[in-house]
Amino acid sequence: MVRGKILRDTTLGAGLIAVDGEQYAFTLEGIWKSQDPPTPGMSVDVELSSNGEVIAVSSVPESQIAREQAELVLAAARKKGGKFASGAVERFGMPSLIAAGVLFLGWFVLSAASIQTPLGSLNFTFWQLLGLLNSNSPLEAAMQGSRGGGGSGIYGLMAIAAFIGPFVSFAWKDKRAPLAGLLPLVFMALIGLLIRNSLNRMAGAGAVGGAFDELMDQGSQELMKAISIGTGVYLSSIASGYFAWSAIRETLVKNA
Repeated sequence: MVRGKILRDTTLGAGLIAVDGEQYAFTLEGIWKSQDPPTPGMSVDVELSSNGEVIAVSSVPESQIAREQAELVLAAARKKGGKFASGAVERFGMPSLIAAGVLFLGWFVLSAASIQTPLGSLNFTFWQLLGLLNSNSPLEAAMQGSRGGGGSGIYGLMAIAAFIGPFVSFAWKDKRAPLAGLLPLVFMALIGLLIRNSLNRMAGAGAVGGAFDELMDQGSQELMKAISIGTGVYLSSIASGYFAWSAIRETLVKNA
C-alpha cells in the first residue's frame, strides 16, 4: 500500500491518482473499495501490481490523516528537543543542569515552609514566601491562605537573578564571573534572615521590656514552633551549595 492523492474523479471516465510524482489511471469497478465516491484532492491508499497497475484504491479517513500529521509533528519536536538537550549538556554539563532542575523544584514547586493553624496546615513554596515577604502584612496574608500576596516584587527579581547566576560565566569570560554561582546560596540565606526578622517583628519580641517583653518572646517562640521547613528548602540548599562549591573551585582554578 502506498499513499496517493486523487487528481481527477471518475465522473467523465477513468480517474487519475498521483503517487510519489507518478500518475496512475483507475476505474470504479472492482478497484474502488470505499463507500464515499472519489473526489479531487482526496487522500487514498493505493495498491499497485508488480507491473505498475492499480489494483485497489480506498479513501483515507480525515481522522487518520490528522493523527499521522500529529505523529510527524511530535517526532520532529522530539528530534529538535533531543538536539537542544544534547547541546545544553555539552555546553553547561549534566551536573549543573541537574542542580538547576533541583533548584527550580525547590523554589517553585515543592513546599518550602508550612504553618500549622487550628484549621490545618498551610504550605508555601519558596517563591510564594517571597510574595508574603513583599506583602505589607505577611502573617495576615499567610493565615488567609494567600499565595504570594500582591506579587514577589523586588524579591522575585532578585530570585531570578540568583537563579541565572551560576550560568553567568558561560557568557561572561571575566575571572570574577564564576563567583555569580554563589548567588543562590547567598540569596537563600538573606531571605531566611529577612523572614526571621519579619516574624520577630510581628510577634512583637523586644518591643516593650519587662514582663510584657517576656510574654512577647514566648509568643515569638510559639510562632516559630508553628512553622516547619519543607523539602523545597533542603533540596534547594543542596543545589545552591553545589553551585557555590563549583563557583569557588572554578574561581581558584582561573586565578591559579
